[in-house]
Amino acid sequence: MQEDQTVSFQPMSHDGPVPWFENLFVIYLLCVLLMTVVRTVRLMWSLRKHRKAQKLEALPESTFQRFWEACHSTTRSIRDFSRLTFLLAAFVLSWDATEIFEGVANAKSPSFPYIAGELARALVPFVMGVGICAAQFCCSMFLDRLIRLRDPLTDCKSQLPGE
Repeated sequence: MQEDQTVSFQPMSHDGPVPWFENLFVIYLLCVLLMTVVRTVRLMWSLRKHRKAQKLEALPESTFQRFWEACHSTTRSIRDFSRLTFLLAAFVLSWDATEIFEGVANAKSPSFPYIAGELARALVPFVMGVGICAAQFCCSMFLDRLIRLRDPLTDCKSQLPGE
């Protein structure tokens, strides 16, 4: 008797179009990821060129100072973009959840499997955003540490009494 009974799986979410703000967020993530890779490669390349130039000739201190400030501003901008990416990911998730709950309220048939399936679909861009945010933050921390290791002025700064 139990052999005749079959369990079928029917997902409860609808296969509608992806909201425009999710598509825009994914495009933003791709642009930010590309920008982070380009800035990282450019910074590492300039650190390499600066080290070679430093070995060949003595550069004035003002050139050193401007170079290190430019390097620190690059790492700061990557870190700021990681914060912005996290905030946008949270915003997209909340906007998507609002649309899901608005659809449930308009249908007047609250179904837990439907809500769970739609929220799982809404978590995909959020997780992508948090992953790229974490990668950006780790990249900025790595670059900041690399700059601090190569900066000859950090030894003087660390010996100051106020810091």
